[in-house]
Amino acid sequence: MPEVICNTSPLQYLHQLGRLDLLPSLVSRVLVPTAVAAELAEGRRLGLDLPIPENLPWVDLREAPQGRPGGIKRG
Repeated sequence: MPEVICNTSPLQYLHQLGRLDLLPSLVSRVLVPTAVAAELAEGRRLGLDLPIPENLPWVDLREAPQGRPGGIKRG
């Protein structure tokens, strides 16, 4: 099964629908950037119903690489 990089929206909406179980059933691992985890934490602090990715065994938190990806050029 493939691995995916996940942003906030799929985690938020699947959690709010009670269907976070769909992600690990479709992929072997979900990579979540630490910035996404921080965004979810801020939303929880504001009272939103959001998941805690650190508590999900199938989530791998990763720091996003810095700089521009190779091969991408301006215009």
